[in-house]
Formats: sequence, C-alpha cells, structure tokens
Amino acid sequence: MGVTMNGRSIIRFGEYELDLQAGVLRKNGMRIRCQEQPLQVLAALVERPGELVTREELRRRVWSQDTFVDFDHALNTAIKKIRASLNDDADSPRYVETVPRRGYRFVAQIEPEAQPSVASAGVASAPSNARRTLAAAGIAIFLVAILGFIWKFAPWRGDASTSPEFRRLTFDLPELGPARFTSDGASVVYSAGFSPHPSAIYAQRLGAPGPQQLGIADSTLLAVSPQAELAVLRQGPNSKTGSAHAEGAGTLARVPLNGGAPRDLLPGTDAADWSPSGELAVVRQVGDRTRLEFPIGRVLYESPGWIEAPRFSPSGDAIAFLDHPIFPDDRGSVAIVDLNGNKKTLSGFWESMRGLAWGPQGDEVWFAATRSGVARALYAVTLGGRERRVLSVAGGLSLRDISRDGRILLARDNQRLGILFLGVGDAEPRELSWEDWSMVTDISPDGKRILFGAEGENSGPSYQVGLRPTDGSAPVMLGKGSAQSLSPDGLWAISVMPPPNDQIVLLPTGAGNPKTLERGSVEHYMYPGAKWFPDAKQIVFVGYEAGHGPRCYVQSVEGGKPRAFTPDGMMLCSVSPRGRILAFTEDFRALLYSSQTSEQPEKEFKFEQGEIPGAWTADGKSIYLVRTQNAQANITLFEIASARRTPWKQFSLPPEKAGMKSGEVIMTPDGQSFAYTYSNHSSDLYLLLGVK
Repeated sequence: MGVTMNGRSIIRFGEYELDLQAGVLRKNGMRIRCQEQPLQVLAALVERPGELVTREELRRRVWSQDTFVDFDHALNTAIKKIRASLNDDADSPRYVETVPRRGYRFVAQIEPEAQPSVASAGVASAPSNARRTLAAAGIAIFLVAILGFIWKFAPWRGDASTSPEFRRLTFDLPELGPARFTSDGASVVYSAGFSPHPSAIYAQRLGAPGPQQLGIADSTLLAVSPQAELAVLRQGPNSKTGSAHAEGAGTLARVPLNGGAPRDLLPGTDAADWSPSGELAVVRQVGDRTRLEFPIGRVLYESPGWIEAPRFSPSGDAIAFLDHPIFPDDRGSVAIVDLNGNKKTLSGFWESMRGLAWGPQGDEVWFAATRSGVARALYAVTLGGRERRVLSVAGGLSLRDISRDGRILLARDNQRLGILFLGVGDAEPRELSWEDWSMVTDISPDGKRILFGAEGENSGPSYQVGLRPTDGSAPVMLGKGSAQSLSPDGLWAISVMPPPNDQIVLLPTGAGNPKTLERGSVEHYMYPGAKWFPDAKQIVFVGYEAGHGPRCYVQSVEGGKPRAFTPDGMMLCSVSPRGRILAFTEDFRALLYSSQTSEQPEKEFKFEQGEIPGAWTADGKSIYLVRTQNAQANITLFEIASARRTPWKQFSLPPEKAGMKSGEVIMTPDGQSFAYTYSNHSSDLYLLLGVK
C-alpha cells in the first residue's frame, strides 16, 4: 500500500498489526492472507479510529473513477474478508462496526507508538529531507511514464461514452446456471436453483421489473436457438448416467421458449449448443472419454478430461469450447474444432476458466479466466492465437453470452471452499479454512493434523499443499501442487503437480527435500486420490496414458516407473492397513485386490450411488462409506468379508455452510473425528455495455 498514518507505518491493535508500508496484516507476528482491496479498506478505517468513514470516502480512496466495478458489492465483499481475517463478528464487532447505510467505524483501541527522542529525531534532518525530495521527484516521473503507457494501451481508454456500464439483473443467487440472450436480444433466459430445491429456468425482458419462471421443472438451460427454442438438461429420476465422472449429466431435451412440454432427445448429456440452422451439437461422456459431437453421433473431438461451453461460430463452420485436461479441475485452454474434426488450441493455459462466447464480429473468442487464484477477468483471443484482456474487476467473473450487437452477460461469482473439523467431544465444528479456497484431503490417525490443498491469489498456478493442526493453530505450507495424502508415519505428503506439469512429488512434512517420482507413460493424474501403502514404500494412484482410460497404478517411492494393475474405468484406489486394494469404478462398483501383484480381483462389490470411501478401520477389515445429500452426511460401516452394511453416523452442516459436496468427508480410523470441505457460492448476473 505504501502509505503511513501520521508518519507511522505499522498500526497495532490487540494481537494484530497492519504494516501500511508493506501492505501486510499479521497476527502475533505471523502473516495473514488478505487481499489488496480489503487491506486498503482496513487501512482507511484504522487511520481514523473511532470515526465514521463513509462509503463514499471508501469508494474515492480504494476504487478510482476508472475502475469498473459494482461498488456496493465490492465494498461489502471487502468488509466480509476483513472480518474473516480478524475473526470479527458483524453482530458483536470487536474491530469493524457497521453504521447502517452510511459506512463503517474502527472500534478497537490502537496501541500508541513509542516516541523517538528529540535528539535522534532531529539528526541529519536536512539531508534526509533533501534525499526524500529527490526520491519523490524520481518516483513521480516514473509514475507519469507508466500512467501514460497504461492510458495508451488500456483496452477501455476513451471518454465517458465508451466506459463500461453494469446493469444488475439478479441478486445473490446461490446456484446461478447458464444464461443466454434470446435471438432478438430483447430478453435473457437463465437457470437458477435455491438449495435444496431443484434448478428452474427463468426469462427476463431487459428493462422489465423482474423475471418470469417458465415452468420447466427440474431443468437447467443449455442454449437458445435462433428459432426461439430452448435446449435444456432435465434432471429427472431416470436422467442420470450413473457415472461419477459425468457429474452434471442429464437428459437433453428441447422445448419452445413460448411454452410447451419438453421433448427428450439424449440421455447422458453434459452440454449442448444450437447451430445457426437450428441443429444441436452435444457434449457427452462415452466410456472413459468426453466427446463433442455434431450432428449427434458424429465425433468431432474427444478428450480424457472434460469439455465445457461448446459454442457455434456466427457462420456455423466451427465450434469453440473450453478444453479441460482433468475432471473436475477447471484449468485448461480455449480451443476450436471445424466441422471436419480439425481441432486447434487458441489460447495459452489458464488455472481457472469459466464461460466462453464468440465476439460480436466473429473474429475472436471471449472467455473468463485467471492464471492464478479464482479472480477471473474477461479476455479475448483471435483465431490466430493473440490474447488480450478486455475487462478486470474485483472478484471472479464468468462469461455467459455475447449478443450480436456486443452486449455481454457476465456473472460475478463469490466462491469459497472451506474446511470444518469435528473432533471427539466437540459440540460444534471448528473452522480450519485457509485463504478463500481450501479443501481437506487427509487426516492423521490421531485426528491432530489435516492435510489440505489451497488455491488463491497467493498460491500461484500450481496450488499449495498445507499441513494444519486441528487445534486451529497456523498451518505449515509444505510446497506446491494438489494435496493427496499423508504417509502412515506422517513424514511425507503426496502432491500432484497439475497440468500442464503433471508430476507426483513427495513433500517432507519436516526437514528434508522433496522427491519427484518418474512419470513413465502416464500423461495425466486424477486427483485427489493418490494413497500410501502401509509400509510407506509404495503409493497407488489413478492415471491416464495413451489408449487407456483411468487405471490404478502402483509405484515405488525409491524409484522406477509406475505400473498399471487394474482395467480402465477406475475413479479411486484405496489401500487398507493390510495392503489390500479397493479400486472404485465410475459406476460405483468396487474391485478388491488382495495385493498390488494380483492379476485379477478376488471380489466385486456394488455400492450405492454417491458413496465414497472415508477411511479404513485400523484392523483393515471394514471401510467407512460416506454419502452426502441435502447437506446431510450419512456414514456406513462396510465389512469386507461379509459385505455387511451397518449405519454408523449421520450429521448435518450448519445452515450457512450447506453446500457440502459428495466425497469430501475425511475420517480417522476409529470413526470419531471428521474433517470435511464445504462450499459457499453465490452469483449475480449483469448486463454489460460499452466493452469492445
């Protein structure tokens, strides 16, 4: 931030200190992750303790006139992040108090600064002032040059008539789905859900007060045709594919926008788009591959990963899409394929991508992406591969659609993945989240430490692996990659470096150097899911190689190439304390191998849809199966020898954290301590004007 408060660069209050010069917030001397804009807001408040700082004053200070953002939303988000960093409560504030409709007040006591002696303060004052004057002049010249460069090349420079204009269409929808303009551009159609209720489809005429529900039950919008017909994804009881990979799959149906019953076309569909002539291209899962088909049944492109947001070019001669190498990670690149199946990658590789549409002239593909964290901006790429940034605002963006006259549908996303822990004797879960995006992947047998992965602006493009005590004390960040599991002795953690650098790395939890394992013929790793054998000398993981779907591989940590030992179609492999391996398939079957040298499984089990292993018992005779539904976790103890199922435990998430996803409950072998990942997600849909 590079500012001071009456000559002070460090402000202390309670157990916290704010370093204004470095732009860093610390607690008991340890740095706390906090983004730049929340820090700037906090600085404005602590500079005037006890005084009201109005919303308008904060807007002028933190959000300049040429920053295009929904200010009220951005300020409210910044205040929430400040309170999260300070462990503050809006209802009983210890640090930041809300003055309704006016602003905020910093209410904590600021510690006085130790005053230097008069003699020491006055030594060499004249030379010091002269040096500061010269330095300030040099900095001013440098800043003028930089601002001139930005003004010359910024994509939205110009007079006020060319400035972007945001028009908010929805307010804090917890589950905002796809959104499209109608063919005449006069209305917007979108999907939205309100958990636990299923998704519904709405139409809203631009300029009219509020949306109208279309009465298409249990459906998600996919596309709107030039002939005013909708392609929808129906999520009825018979529409599921039964595949864990095709998480969003349902039955493709078509229905007139002006009313009528949906006509089912194709089960097991993930996405679709209308051609200019009114035919459908589809994305669906077939075996171990995701396919882009046009017309239905003719494969244009297939991938072992997943394909998102297929969009026909205005001329109808090509389809653009987001190409993600690993499910369900949203990192990837923009690609196009012509109607003869010739595929070309247009963009570079991005850590997070959400939404795609053709530019109004048809010579660019626009998309929302970021190379680090989840703060996605709006970009465009030409058919020759030249990228440019179109728009950057506070928070993460998702692109929904672009009309023929250049108007844009954007979603502003507020997303958080966090971790809760419930130990023996705990009446309430304990918050163990780190940054804005963290998920638990393993827990130590004694329940005293969790292994977790973190993603955020400070994590870089390869994520981070952390180890955190469950008493809530600060974590130790072990290194880069996607967190997998702890070794039985707790000395090592498996990390998978995500695409395009696919690699397994063993990270020491104490002193020592990381170990990189040989890839062999493996092209991609599925994560999370890499596990240790009981002797900590081998690991097992699920990976892909050319000509095969996902299989389980075993590999020595001392060296050598990995070796596949299961058929294709695996989702996860789990190793018991006895060294037996349970290989879970994508249709919720499980194959039991007596050892990693077994050529054939000795048993096969069929589990209920959505059941995921939580942990083995210490004796290796049983496994805990976890199934989450409607914010309720149901845990079943499954005995391997007899296949007997015994209900073990049920628990619910607090209402404000009711977005927990399946397979994210981790348990200790005694079944008494749990760590689980929850998600909070809300979005707002905007009409954006004036961007080119």
